[in-house]
Amino acid sequence: MKPDIHKIYVVATTEFGSAIRTKSFIISLLLLPVIMGVSILLQIFVAERVDTKPRKFVVIDQSGALYPAIAEAAVAHNAKLPDARGKNARPRMEPEQLPAAARGGDSALELDLADRIHRGELDAYIEIPAEVIEPAAAGAKGTALEYHSNNPNDDIVRNWLTQVVNGAVRARRFRSAGLDQALAERLSRPVEIENLGLVERSSEGGSAAGVKSAEKVDRVRSEVVPAALMFIMFFVIMTSAPQLLNSVIEEKMNRISEVLLGSVTPFELMMGKLLGNAGIAILLAGLYLGGGFAVLGYYGYASIVSPGMVAALLFFLLLAILLYGSLYTAVGSACSELKDAQSLMMPVMLLSMLPIFVWTAVLKNPSSPLSVGMSLFPSASPFLMLMRLALRPAPPAWQVVLSVVFTTLATMVIVWAAGKIFRTGLLMQGKPPSFVELARWVMAK
Repeated sequence: MKPDIHKIYVVATTEFGSAIRTKSFIISLLLLPVIMGVSILLQIFVAERVDTKPRKFVVIDQSGALYPAIAEAAVAHNAKLPDARGKNARPRMEPEQLPAAARGGDSALELDLADRIHRGELDAYIEIPAEVIEPAAAGAKGTALEYHSNNPNDDIVRNWLTQVVNGAVRARRFRSAGLDQALAERLSRPVEIENLGLVERSSEGGSAAGVKSAEKVDRVRSEVVPAALMFIMFFVIMTSAPQLLNSVIEEKMNRISEVLLGSVTPFELMMGKLLGNAGIAILLAGLYLGGGFAVLGYYGYASIVSPGMVAALLFFLLLAILLYGSLYTAVGSACSELKDAQSLMMPVMLLSMLPIFVWTAVLKNPSSPLSVGMSLFPSASPFLMLMRLALRPAPPAWQVVLSVVFTTLATMVIVWAAGKIFRTGLLMQGKPPSFVELARWVMAK
């Protein structure tokens, strides 16, 4: 018997209408913008309240020549602090020099300094070996600065000292060699590399060359937008598809499914639920994309996402919601309670997490064998192929077509198998079936 399209439409519209009026939909609708907004506000809050506690440290200068440079640099550093705000705010540097008689390697001295750090009187101490200015030979050991603290992750003082001491040592070495420091630094200045795209043939006629100059690579276009498209899609799928599992189990527990099956077939009910859920996912994606376009327009990136990219997102989103929605619907129909579905959900969750495991590798090298293989794998293809379409180099047409074919065929097979499980499991109660039993349901005529 052929499915009744009208009945599927009625179930889909009912599912869609009832879902968008629930509190869970409103929460899921606001969840991503709220998370992003809170994240931005938190970063602003943290930036305005940078750790500015003064850093006190002891310098054991065995060279006898570098502490004055450290003290002078600390005075210059501290003089700039009153005008520094937000991200430029830095803590005061308060160095202390031990008496000339003090020597590194003295256990009693080091224990005393350690006690002062434990009591909170100091943040760290640093030992500068005598050979640091003129090492005995290239690669000679014993010339490293020894920085001691009980907070190894606090690198503010360590980084500042590294920069100051290296600058002072470099200046002394230049003077010792009779070199002009300004000239030496100019000659040793590193060459910068500018990241550019490729020269393109101009579509405009006229000049003999007919060439469009290479443009500077914009990280927003090359990294942020492709990743954002994938994560928007992932978030929409993960907030909408699992709702089918909850809906099916709830209807099964309340015996609503038995009433519904008096009017529609199991396949019509399942397809109606899937299409209704697809409508919810597309609505969420549209709202998020609209907000994203508003933000991009504000920052001058309004044309960064083409209409073709939006169409690709909606197409892959439809495939993904049918694929994952079918899986969650099948799991829900096979279980009588939500806790029973946990073991059956594990393979589905692993499949859905595949894009998250490899998206950084795809972002860095979209043409690698791993990127190509994962973007052709049906459960990851909607997410990763969408991201590859927004990256450069774009995937060749045959890979896009192949991913669409593979994902479409896999979706059709999963929808068919889920329909068989849904038909058998919807009216069953009691212990959840094993994977072997689910396979028997699928193969049963």
